[in-house]
Amino acid sequence: MANHYFSINRGKSGFAEVDITKGAASTAGDDIELRVADGASLTRKDVILALDAFERAFESGKYVTTFPPF
Repeated sequence: MANHYFSINRGKSGFAEVDITKGAASTAGDDIELRVADGASLTRKDVILALDAFERAFESGKYVTTFPPF
């Protein structure tokens, strides 16, 4: 199954197109990376809902307690 990768470095806002690295392969050079499976019939809304869920998890501290150390 193919994937698309989106990554960003710490300190970047994502408002400038050059802040986000996009590609079909993972990069070891950026700080944070998101992998989206192409063959999973995902919609843009599916990805946004997942990102919202991750945001809630990081903000709550309930699920993410040791890494990264906030």
